[in-house]
Amino acid sequence: MLDILGLSTFLARSSRLQSSQLLITVFDLPELNDKIFSHSSRNELLRWARVSKKWHHAVIPYIWDDLSTLTRSQYKRLAKMVIADYERVQAGGSQSSLAKYCPLIRKLGPASDKKFISNPFLFELILDYVMVEGEPLSDAQQSTAQSIFHHFIVHCTRLYALNFTFGHYRFHEPVKLIADSAIQHLRHLSIHGSIHQCVFMYIAARFPVTLETLELGCLPYTGSEHQPAMEIDETEQEPLSRLRRLALKRGDCSFDTFSYAFWKRCESVDAVDLMTCWIGSYQSKANTVAAFLETFFPNLNTFNIEEIYSRFGVKDEGSARLLSISPLGWRSVSIKGYVEFGQQSWEALSRHTSTLENFTMVKRFYQDGVGMRPFFTSFPRLQSFVTLAETGEDYLKINAIDAIDWIHQDSLTGSLTPWPCEYTLTDLRISICGIPRPDITHDHKGNERYPVVEETYPGEGQKVQHQVYERLSRFVNLEVLWLGSNSYYVEDPRIHSKKVMNHQYECLEMSLESGLDRLEGLKRLQVLNLSLMATRIGQKEAQWMAEQWPRLRQIRGLESGADAWSARQWFKKNCPRVATPQLFKFKKE
Repeated sequence: MLDILGLSTFLARSSRLQSSQLLITVFDLPELNDKIFSHSSRNELLRWARVSKKWHHAVIPYIWDDLSTLTRSQYKRLAKMVIADYERVQAGGSQSSLAKYCPLIRKLGPASDKKFISNPFLFELILDYVMVEGEPLSDAQQSTAQSIFHHFIVHCTRLYALNFTFGHYRFHEPVKLIADSAIQHLRHLSIHGSIHQCVFMYIAARFPVTLETLELGCLPYTGSEHQPAMEIDETEQEPLSRLRRLALKRGDCSFDTFSYAFWKRCESVDAVDLMTCWIGSYQSKANTVAAFLETFFPNLNTFNIEEIYSRFGVKDEGSARLLSISPLGWRSVSIKGYVEFGQQSWEALSRHTSTLENFTMVKRFYQDGVGMRPFFTSFPRLQSFVTLAETGEDYLKINAIDAIDWIHQDSLTGSLTPWPCEYTLTDLRISICGIPRPDITHDHKGNERYPVVEETYPGEGQKVQHQVYERLSRFVNLEVLWLGSNSYYVEDPRIHSKKVMNHQYECLEMSLESGLDRLEGLKRLQVLNLSLMATRIGQKEAQWMAEQWPRLRQIRGLESGADAWSARQWFKKNCPRVATPQLFKFKKE
């Protein structure tokens, strides 16, 4: 039967194959290659590239993939390589080696050590090599440097992310080379520094239709001084139909700085990032910005206001005007600057109850009678609610909701009032305060706490904690839960050195005795942040969390006290999948 089917012949031939032909190695699985090498450091990749030819062939694309992570010293070595290759080709040597490696580059940007600011990448370093020390730069040296830079950039044919900074008028010509040679397939572009307006228009006319995100931190200026000779294409350009996010990072700039034709190409944008100083504290400027956004971005549904180290924040009236736009409804609103959020702002935002999914408000949070609870009772599609900063400085104390407001009991039945976002919320970062904690009489420095929330009857603190846990337990799809944050505030803005950490004492103690077991239904929880909270988590709680929360990957805040130390050691020994990053030195009591 085997002979009839021909299987015996096949098996005989297969047995004669060498074992090396039957083995499948890691290099034969591109997906596995990406999983391993994309998360490796550059130094690791460089070591592995020297193992063998096969390792070299597999690793080399990842070494060249992202040059935005290079340090200044690494950029210097790359500049020497480019110059040597250029000189060899000019001398009639072999084909450029850059033709082999530069097409592997997908990301270009400034040096990662922040010491290499004025650049388009290598050009500044190339100038250093061609210049004669102690002598001014000549036209011939400038021309040579441009030719060397062109030799490099013309081979970068597969760039999809580009980030460059202007620092001098002599960079205009290299930028022109970039615009002509390297941006045809870009998806992400970031431009910073001062640039002549005609140079920006020259680049903007060549923005590819593949562009998805654009960050403008540049200040186009006018004037005849150092004006480059460039032919500006004034014909109507194709719309940037894939452009979705536009970030305007330069504070001393305005919409009028850029041309009408440029803004017209950006009408597909649905997410805008603005610095607070673009809006300012004057209502007239807020009205101007809002009118502009309504005119040029009809699809806008995501709005982010970011910090810029200025105390001239946006008033409540200005916030309300900005939040009143978006005819399609806000999907995401993020405010990370000095912005007042009062009654007028709330009324404007509450018109988007059917669409809002993500809301972030950190730094200053002027509520003017508007609490946090209406966000949970008004937005049925709410997926993330963030009022805790990752780290850094707040000029006011941490934003918090009182425990009674959080519990939200029905006055007739005494049970918790249902909230419409109980099944949609996946990311919650909020501080819950006002819980009586008679067990905490002193602060972290050993000083007696004052003032404190006193119990009106014995056991009130435990009862309130049970109710807070019960409210939290209703968010059954939570993946990220932050109840604390490693942030600080400045008591007096005039004295920046006087920083106070946002310690919480009237908070959940997160012990099984206080009702932690009521959160056993949070089976999707992955990240728990309890930083700077007066918790009582020990080994028993650690074991319970590992058993009840199978997806848990990280707990922050296990940093002080014998109980926290034992919990941290238990996770390290028995459940290493749960990381417990340490922000402060342990004090085992």
